[in-house]
Amino acid sequence: MTGYLMDQTLALGPVELTVAEVERSVRYYTEVAGFRLLGRQSQRAQLGVEKSVLVDLHELPGAVPPPPSSPGLSHFAPLVPARADVARFAKRHLDAGIAIDLRDHVVSQSCYVTDPDGHTIEATWACPREEWQWTDEGLPVVVAAPIELRDLLDEPGANVPAGIPPGTEMGHVQLKVTDAALVNTRQFYCDLLGLNIYARMRDGFIGVGVADDRSLLVFTNRFSPQGGKPAAVGTARLITAGLLLHPEAIETLAEQLAAADYPHERDGNGLMVQDPSGNTLRFSASKSVRQCVEETVGQG
Repeated sequence: MTGYLMDQTLALGPVELTVAEVERSVRYYTEVAGFRLLGRQSQRAQLGVEKSVLVDLHELPGAVPPPPSSPGLSHFAPLVPARADVARFAKRHLDAGIAIDLRDHVVSQSCYVTDPDGHTIEATWACPREEWQWTDEGLPVVVAAPIELRDLLDEPGANVPAGIPPGTEMGHVQLKVTDAALVNTRQFYCDLLGLNIYARMRDGFIGVGVADDRSLLVFTNRFSPQGGKPAAVGTARLITAGLLLHPEAIETLAEQLAAADYPHERDGNGLMVQDPSGNTLRFSASKSVRQCVEETVGQG
């Protein structure tokens, strides 16, 4: 099949992660990060906001963080509606004695934190489009300048107690990959999966998506420019990065992968495939939060 383009309905679903102790993680995500508990099983929990599961946690007792050079999750990024939401997210972590990293990316402003298992979360707010800057290629300029904490905490509404609000969605997921200059990564995501590049920083960072200059998936090899070994089974690691598509689009994607003789697995009405670095993508049919929780429990 030639000329394949990813269906425009593509959206991000939850990331599935292993954690050492799910109860500890639930306390952190609800009491500090401000997520809602949407589903709970003995060794599993789904968290997010009212209409969206953002993270699906699987308990793996004794799990420890993998080496930084391993492929997997760099971070997942809930996109909040207002800058004050980033400020509240930052303040909750500071009040809990947890370190934060504030960054101005020009296209967005963000607060980075790590959960109890070392998984990184980026609470991010999209800056107004008229404030963006553009490269000669017509791509958004992406930088990582520091934000003054006082300036962020002076944002109106920053001191109003509130968790992550309704309307938050998964803004992007950044994955660590291991190929030099991202050659194999670009071929897989752009040439095979039919995604477009909407962000680039030299040969160590690209962002891809389907429309509106917005990167849904972002890839970096800065953790392992010379390659890296997959995370061991007993580590707190990425299981799958979730993506949502209409059922017909999943069928078309399956045909594209089969025509290219690229290994993949049908998963009920969904599809799973690994990128060249070993990161697993789970494509699922778009559904309600209740259906997503019920299906993820059934898959467990």
